[in-house]
Amino acid sequence: MNTTTVQSVVAAAQALSPTEQFEVIQALTRVLQQRYLGTVSFSVTQTPIIPLPATVRRTPPVTNLADFAADFWPEDETADDITTYIAQQRATDRARDLPDQELL
Repeated sequence: MNTTTVQSVVAAAQALSPTEQFEVIQALTRVLQQRYLGTVSFSVTQTPIIPLPATVRRTPPVTNLADFAADFWPEDETADDITTYIAQQRATDRARDLPDQELL
């Protein structure tokens, strides 16, 4: 949720031209880089590398969709069967991830 200050800054920025809005974004980025340079390091490409807890693993980006191609499809299985299965798995995962709640 935006604070009143943030809302007023956004409203003021909306009155600017697109070029001026971009300049504001660049200025804010520079301020953040200077302020938090000790906690965020930058690579050669200037992509911020934020230190993550040891429990978080980075997954490399997908560069080739062919890596996900499968050479099989069960003949007796329809796309609707797959969609239903995925929906059931997601519901099960969500239920598992929710903390136990007492019934009211």
